[in-house]
Amino acid sequence: MTTLTQQEVERNMRAVAHAVAQQELEGLKVSEATIEDMRRDARGEIRSDEVIRNIYAQFQHAPILRH
Repeated sequence: MTTLTQQEVERNMRAVAHAVAQQELEGLKVSEATIEDMRRDARGEIRSDEVIRNIYAQFQHAPILRH
């Protein structure tokens, strides 16, 4: 867990909102589980690599190219 200032958390939460809005503008839907993981990352509760692992786990049935 990372300790963040309130200002950093607010900035990160705006980034999450913008990322979700951008996906919606593209006609895509971000799952509630992914949004919550992104918010947890924004608050410093988890790391972004955990968010990515959770996304991959949601789509185990679909072929995903991993770098």
